[in-house]
Amino acid sequence: MAVSTNLSGGVAVIRVDEPLDTAHVGLRAALGRVGGARAVVLAGCWACGTDIRGLLRMSSQQCEALSCSFRALRDDVAGFRVPVVAAIAGSAVGHAAELAMSCHHRVLARTGGLGRVTGTRVVFGERISADRALCTGLVDRVVPAPLVLRAAVELANGCKPVQAERKCCPIVAT
Repeated sequence: MAVSTNLSGGVAVIRVDEPLDTAHVGLRAALGRVGGARAVVLAGCWACGTDIRGLLRMSSQQCEALSCSFRALRDDVAGFRVPVVAAIAGSAVGHAAELAMSCHHRVLARTGGLGRVTGTRVVFGERISADRALCTGLVDRVVPAPLVLRAAVELANGCKPVQAERKCCPIVAT
């Protein structure tokens, strides 16, 4: 299953095990099914990345539709009624980085990083290390990769209601 949900102790863990460009619809549906949760952890979708070959085969209209769908998912997460914690066990780039930044909190693996896209006509990717992401406040915790999910669930368990704390980070292209 590409998207699975497990609810335990009031925290819903949504795991995505395929690239976001094919799983984003299932992820949006899973978010709609976590009614009893007081917090949500998103896991697995960061390392899967994007199917670049698939994107290259798309028409410009298909790419625009996919981008619109990603924006809707990002906006859904940013405005979600309960805190959403990103459990990033690797690196998050592109749409995955945008989704991570739309979460209210982020836990990143010590060996992971966040991708930042810069440029106008020419796009350059810059990797932000875990230490730099922590120092700048882009992530809340940095832990060894095997402990990311556990740390994200612990953080989710301690979250205040989303109205009390709104800490989504905007993605800024420079």
